[in-house]
Amino acid sequence: MDTSEHVQSVADGAPEAAHSGPPLTILVLADRDWTHPQGGGTGANVYANVVRWARWGHRVTVVAGEYPGCAPHEQIEPNLVVHRMGGRASVFARAAWAVTRGLGADADVVFEVINGIAFLTPLWLRKPRVVLVNHPHRDLFIGEFGARRGRVLAAVLEELPLRFLYRRVPFLTISDSAREELVAIDGIAPANVTIAYCGVGPGPFEPGERSPGPRLLYVGRLKAYKRIELLLDMLTELPGVGLDIAGHGDHGETLEDEIARRGLGSRVSVHGWVDEHAKADLYRQAWLHVTASASEGWSLTVMEAALCGTPSVAMRVGGLRESVLDGVTGLLSDSAQELTGNVRRLLADDQLRTQMGEAARERALTFTWERTAATTLAVVQRQVAAVAERPRRR
Repeated sequence: MDTSEHVQSVADGAPEAAHSGPPLTILVLADRDWTHPQGGGTGANVYANVVRWARWGHRVTVVAGEYPGCAPHEQIEPNLVVHRMGGRASVFARAAWAVTRGLGADADVVFEVINGIAFLTPLWLRKPRVVLVNHPHRDLFIGEFGARRGRVLAAVLEELPLRFLYRRVPFLTISDSAREELVAIDGIAPANVTIAYCGVGPGPFEPGERSPGPRLLYVGRLKAYKRIELLLDMLTELPGVGLDIAGHGDHGETLEDEIARRGLGSRVSVHGWVDEHAKADLYRQAWLHVTASASEGWSLTVMEAALCGTPSVAMRVGGLRESVLDGVTGLLSDSAQELTGNVRRLLADDQLRTQMGEAARERALTFTWERTAATTLAVVQRQVAAVAERPRRR
């Protein structure tokens, strides 16, 4: 699909007046909110939706997991409040207890974010619901826990609940590939899954001055499935090239060891978590944005880099097949060897790299969070109306 075709598909997919209609009271359940250190792309997506719903006149209550130093209760805006409770494993039971005790009791609808583990709301909450799944997590479970244990965890925590408890619930997801993965779970009908492409920026993301020498950039969580070690292997074959790594995660200590083992300490800079302005500076300085991730629902970092005129080189997996237009806004790879070859090719070709960066920025400017929020809200409104209509039909 070329850039013009994609712009048209986005325009066709989101009604401009989706935020019209009577105000709703919306209860959002998420394991992590956008302030959580591990919030990632899901957290950014949730925030972009709920803050706009609140500004459009809807009342939004978010229940999410807590983390060290967080505020248990935070009024973000007049119509948007966040309650934080429980950790990665306990947030689900804590949220169920709080809601059944009255938190969000006046909600018209529940917007449930399933990020690998379901809240199982059909078992304990009798309200209309819509589910957001950025992407199914089977591959991530396998990558984290091994093939046998990972498949069992994926089935118990995500796939079986989706198949038997949520099959009639409207789903939202963020890419065609994620939609295909959801539909592959028996019982989920294609017509029941709506794609709401993630927006991006604008914020501080604009083109700027590149570093004098070639530098690559990885931005994202430091997790095993991101396969950052492949980027380190690549660097050993590209003399004189530097790598910046920005992000936070439980794989950080292992990564530091791997950098030292390969003798790359002088060429790799690990920045940890960075704010939006520092991140934008890194995108601007980088010659290429790179990722070897084994699984992505979409990839906000690809689009943020694009806004800065920085093309991406990535693996041909999941939503990366859509966030990167192969040969137009970057290059996709089927192996670690091809990834290295593609990076080498673009580092050596200033004209092609600049051309792809310009095309990437032009395309990224068509993805807005307003359109994303309007699309998701339209699904929520339709579900509320459909459930309200059922008693009349009876």
